[in-house]
Amino acid sequence: MFLVRRTPNVTPRPSIPVLPTILPGSGEIPELPAVDHTSPLREEVFPYPSYAEDFHCIGPQCEDSCCKAWDLRLDQATYERYQWIPAESLLGRTVARSVRMLAEPRTEQEYARILLNDALECPFLTPESWCGIQQTLGEEALSHTCRTYPRIERQSPTGRQETTLYLSCPEAARLVLLASGSEKSCDSQREDSEWCAEAAYEAVAVKSKLRMAEAEGKEISEGILGAMRGFLQVLLRDRRYSVGERVWLMGVFADRLQAEIRNVDAKSVQRWLELLGEFCRLAGTGTLLPALDQVAGQPAMQLALTLRLINLRLDRVMNSLRFLDDVKVFLDGSGYKPGKTPEDLAPAWQRAEEQYFAPWLEAHPWLLENYLAHAVERSGFPFMRDWNCFEPATSFHALCTHYVVIRTLLAGLAGAHGDGFRVEDAVRLVQTYSRMMDHHAEFQAASAGMLADANWTDAGSLAGLLLEGRRIRPNARAMA
Repeated sequence: MFLVRRTPNVTPRPSIPVLPTILPGSGEIPELPAVDHTSPLREEVFPYPSYAEDFHCIGPQCEDSCCKAWDLRLDQATYERYQWIPAESLLGRTVARSVRMLAEPRTEQEYARILLNDALECPFLTPESWCGIQQTLGEEALSHTCRTYPRIERQSPTGRQETTLYLSCPEAARLVLLASGSEKSCDSQREDSEWCAEAAYEAVAVKSKLRMAEAEGKEISEGILGAMRGFLQVLLRDRRYSVGERVWLMGVFADRLQAEIRNVDAKSVQRWLELLGEFCRLAGTGTLLPALDQVAGQPAMQLALTLRLINLRLDRVMNSLRFLDDVKVFLDGSGYKPGKTPEDLAPAWQRAEEQYFAPWLEAHPWLLENYLAHAVERSGFPFMRDWNCFEPATSFHALCTHYVVIRTLLAGLAGAHGDGFRVEDAVRLVQTYSRMMDHHAEFQAASAGMLADANWTDAGSLAGLLLEGRRIRPNARAMA
């Protein structure tokens, strides 16, 4: 069953310092060098991650199988195909015993379900933990979900087919979160000080300026989409900022972009590209760092959001046992006792963040970078999942909510494990969280609106949610 969205009780907001206004248009951002507009304009296809092509199911070695403890649905075509399996065969007897049509209203995509056995496993699972349907009838006999999971297939705003992965699959989570850098653009994974992030932003800004000539109305070309994605990739890999600061800058960009799209006209895309160029200069020169230095992260806010979201999902016992184990470890690491409020937990959690999680993150900065880059790719930010719905602020709020919760959980886990906190522990947390959270439409809608429900959508509130107590800026010296 799905939860009905309800308005949560609003936690009293901690005092949040007001961010000074240093935004595009203030006159404090240097101008770009002159651009040669006579250069030939080539339609570039923005590089897309290859990990979906690299994925292979590990079957019996999987520690959290998608064939276990999951609500398994069948499309109508697959259900009807299974009715032709000979009734006297082993598969036929299993179909008769375990496949049921859903009650009306059912759809072609969700037409029937597979009833799990007493061990909460798919009844077609063999003793060797392989799919009996696939072994007997071939991959083409699988339902659309079983055939494609954990892949997510969709079209970009320009109609190009793109494929990414759900992190709810352990092997997919490892493939994405432990990526070595083959999908990274603009040399942004280099550790040497010779790489200049400011030059990378400048290159994106120049491209966005060149694209203005082709901008018309609200039509998104491959080049314009590439310019937006290029900015986000450079920003998310820019280690002159802490990870929270990078996400906050994304939020400010989303808010400004949202304001620009309220009145669509023939110059809309041109204005978006102008805004993109301004933010490239803003991020590249570090103009906002003095303002960010005046704002502290708010652990009580971060804990309040995390506990509210967890409570919204833990009514689903099935599909949550591994996540529940991780939540228990998080609560231990955060000093939880019955009756304690987020404000009560904040000091212990902050100690865990500063003593254990911050040093761990400094040693493994790529894990959260990979998570965020994947979140942008999967969600299509600044678009919504429906490409025709251009709501960058709403899209960001959903992304921000999940990032804050994952980071808060990781810090609590690090507090519980101490110096023994491992990369494997972090990957497991992201995977179990994704399995609990990413496959329920009603919950996704509720999480997207959670910040608005609590009135935490202004720049100051977002800074309180996103900024770390101890900020890790590995390459901060580059902005000196």
